[in-house]
Amino acid sequence: MPHPPKPAGSPRSTWRSNPRRNRHERGAPSRPRPQRPKPRRQQRTALPADRQRGFRMLRTRHHSEAGRKHREARARRGAPGRQAPPPEAKAPGRGRRRLRMSAARPAIPLGTRTLGEALTGSGNSLNALRLAFAACVIISHAWWLGGYGPEPALFGIKLGTAGVMGFFAISGYLITVSAGHSTAFEYATARFSRIYPGLVVSAVLVAFVAAPLGALISRGRYSLSGAVAFLESALGLLIGTADTPPIGTSLLGNNDRLDWNGPLWTLTWEVLCYVLVGLAVFLAKRFSPGGRSAPLVVLWLFAAASGAVAGKILGGGFGPNRLEFVLPFVAIFMASSLLATIRHRVRVGPLPGFAAIVAVWAAYSTGYGTALAPLPFAYAVLSIGSLPQASRIGSRHDISYGVYIYGWPVQQLLAAARIPLQVPVLVYAALALVLVAPIGFLSCLLVEKPAQRVLRALPARCRKAAPEPSRYEPLGHKRP
Repeated sequence: MPHPPKPAGSPRSTWRSNPRRNRHERGAPSRPRPQRPKPRRQQRTALPADRQRGFRMLRTRHHSEAGRKHREARARRGAPGRQAPPPEAKAPGRGRRRLRMSAARPAIPLGTRTLGEALTGSGNSLNALRLAFAACVIISHAWWLGGYGPEPALFGIKLGTAGVMGFFAISGYLITVSAGHSTAFEYATARFSRIYPGLVVSAVLVAFVAAPLGALISRGRYSLSGAVAFLESALGLLIGTADTPPIGTSLLGNNDRLDWNGPLWTLTWEVLCYVLVGLAVFLAKRFSPGGRSAPLVVLWLFAAASGAVAGKILGGGFGPNRLEFVLPFVAIFMASSLLATIRHRVRVGPLPGFAAIVAVWAAYSTGYGTALAPLPFAYAVLSIGSLPQASRIGSRHDISYGVYIYGWPVQQLLAAARIPLQVPVLVYAALALVLVAPIGFLSCLLVEKPAQRVLRALPARCRKAAPEPSRYEPLGHKRP
C-alpha cells in the first residue's frame, strides 16, 4: 500500500518524529512495545509480593535503631509518629515466616519514654500539679476555718490530705534527683534557699502584720510576746512536733482561735526527709562507684517507713499527734525517692498510669491503703506530672509554695471578717484562692527567685560546676 502524500508545509522531521501517531492516523494497528528481558541477577532475586514488602520494611528507618530514637524524639516533642501498616490476613499456602515478615505487630501503650526522660527539662506538668495540690489544701481548710462542719472524705482521706500526699510525692522525686546531681554544699544551700527565705518572710508578715490586723477586725488582743514565740517556733521548724503558739487573742471569734499558720507543720517533716535522702544518696556516692547502691539504701528507707505505717495500722491506727500522722507522708516521700533512683528503668505511659490509679483505689478499699498505696500513688502522681499539656503553667513563676504558706493566714483574716457567715464554703475557698494567688506571685518574684540568684552568685570556690541535666548519669546506672 503506497504511503499517503506528505502534507504540504510540514517539515520532514515532524513527519518522522512520531511514526506511531502517523500509523494511527493512517488506520494501521499500533504494535505493542517490546518488553526488555530482565537481567539474570534481577530474575534470581525476584520474590513474591509479601516477601518483597517484608524486606523493604526491614530496610526502612522505621525498624532500625536510628528510627527508634527518631520516634522517641518525636514523641517527646508531641509530633505524630509513623504509623505501622495494618496486619494482613494469612494467605493459604503461605508459611508462618512469611506472615511474620509481612504483618506488623500492634503497638501496646506501655510507654515509650522512661520516667527520667519524661520529667527532664520543662516539658512536664509538675509545677502545675503542685499548684493544684496547694489549691486542694486551701479548699480543704475552708470547712474547718469557716466553721462549715465536717469535711467530706473518701476512704477517710480529705482533699487537703491528698494534696499534701501529692506534695511529698513530687518533692521525693525532685529532691533525690537534685542530690544525685549536686555536691553536699550545693544540695544544702539549694534546699535552704527553697524553704527558708519564703518561710522567714511569711512568718514575719503573719506575726507583725496579719495578727495585728486580725486583732483589729475581731476586736481581740494582740500580744507581742506571742508574736515572738510564734516566730521562733516557725523559724525553728518546731510547729511539726508541737502546737502553734497563739498570738494573744487576735483570732477571737474564729472557729480556730489559736493557729495562725497551720500548714507550716509539714515543713518540719519535709526537711527531715531532705536530710535522710541526702545522706543516703551522698553516702552511696561516696562508698560505691557511681552511686550504684543508692537504690538499695533508699529502698531500705522506704521499707522502714512502710513498716512503721503497717505497724501503726495493726496496732490500732494513728493517734492525734503529728508524729504518728506524718508517717504515711514519709512513706510516700521515700517511695517517690526510690522511683527517682531507678527513673531510667521505669517507663511511663497510659496503661501503667491507669494501673497505678486502680492499684491505689484497691489498696484503700482494703483498709490498709496507707501501707500498701505509697508506691503506686507516687508513680501515679509522677505519671500525671509527666504529661506536657500543662507544662506552661508555673514554668516561669512557680507560686505553689507561696500559695501553700499564705493560704491559711488569708483564710483566717476572711473568717475574722465574718465572710463565711455570708457565703457558701466553695465561694469562701474561691475568694481565698483569688486573694492568695497574687501574694504567692509576689513571694516568688521578690523573695524566692532573688534567694536563688544569691545562691548562683556564690564564689566559684564554694560551688562545684555541675554538668548539664541531660548528661547526668542516673543513680545506680553503669555506663556501657
